[in-house]
Amino acid sequence: MRLFTRYNRIVMLVTVLTFLISSIVYYFLLDYILLKEVDEVLNHRKTRMESYVHATGNLPVADHMGEVQVNYTLVSRPAKDVLTFITLFDSAENISASFRKFIFTIPVKGQVYKITLIRPLAGTHNLATSIILVTLSTILVILLISVFINRIVLKRLWQPFYATIEAMRNYKLGKVKEVELPETNINEFVFLNENLKDTIRKAEEEYQSLKEFTENASHELQTPLAVIRSKLDLLIQKEDLSEEQSEELKGIYVSVKKMSQLSRSLLLMRKIENQQFDQVSNINLKEKVEEKLKQFNELWNTNELQLRCQLEDAFITANEDLVDILLNNLLSNGSRHNIKGGSIDIYLKEKQLIVGNTGLLKPLDQKKVFHRFYKEKAHSHHNGLGLSIVKQICDQSNIHIIYSYENGNHLFRLNW
Repeated sequence: MRLFTRYNRIVMLVTVLTFLISSIVYYFLLDYILLKEVDEVLNHRKTRMESYVHATGNLPVADHMGEVQVNYTLVSRPAKDVLTFITLFDSAENISASFRKFIFTIPVKGQVYKITLIRPLAGTHNLATSIILVTLSTILVILLISVFINRIVLKRLWQPFYATIEAMRNYKLGKVKEVELPETNINEFVFLNENLKDTIRKAEEEYQSLKEFTENASHELQTPLAVIRSKLDLLIQKEDLSEEQSEELKGIYVSVKKMSQLSRSLLLMRKIENQQFDQVSNINLKEKVEEKLKQFNELWNTNELQLRCQLEDAFITANEDLVDILLNNLLSNGSRHNIKGGSIDIYLKEKQLIVGNTGLLKPLDQKKVFHRFYKEKAHSHHNGLGLSIVKQICDQSNIHIIYSYENGNHLFRLNW
């Protein structure tokens, strides 16, 4: 969920609850005020009647009291004033309605009269309801306008943030000289951009240092490794070596060869990252695959691997050297990690190449299969860079590669 969406939901929920509670409180407060006004009107009527009796010595005529109903009853003694609610049938509206009833006593010429004043409350309730509806409608309009404005304003306010995220998403270490972050006058986003630029600068410096060290180390290792291999070749060819010494020298030779392969692989990866293979051409992939089949055919026969192949015409625009390395690594990988009597599957279509092989009876880790130095066996004698180089070549050549495990086969699908 996006931040401003959650913010809008929280603000809307709090606003609705606040307005709802306020409306309920407002309704009862308004009802109390209007009822208080009705009671004041009835008390005012009482005061006027008492003044009239004091001035004339008689009770006023009931018909002169307007909307207030008046009843006179002769009683034996005075009583306290009583204000109550009653429900009566309103013949004018043909419904039962609420009324306010006020009872008090007035002495007139030595006699005591109980006077009952009854006033309808329908007008009061209708007024309160009308005011509440108008108020709620106004609040609803304000709420909708606020949500709409908040959505627009927040979206614009957060635009620099999303622009920064998009710039960082497209950023690749060592590939971009400078990340273009959006200009903004919002202090928080300025602070974010400044820290990101500083972090990127430090990362680039460390990356360049590590890159130069790796390149120099890999390059400088080639010469002493070549010398060691040549010396070992001479030693192994000597006739006076015992069988034990010969085996030890062979072990050393294999280790040196592995170091040399690792050094060459690291140098190749650096060249790919530096985009030194930038020349591209339209390559007939079917011819390339057929060429590789001839090269690997003897190896597959030796390991008793069955080839299942179906090739269609296919072309790809890429660097020819990289395509050659890509096919070599895929086919070598399928050969090395196979089982005796297994199979190699190669299917080529117009925009897809599938290379599969039998092997381990479980899938590789899909999250790590293209990582550098990943090995399915902890003590494998391979350096674990083959598939990493394949992935690097695919990325540079705009090829989408997917690994999957289906029916005992490890499959690599390349789409372009």
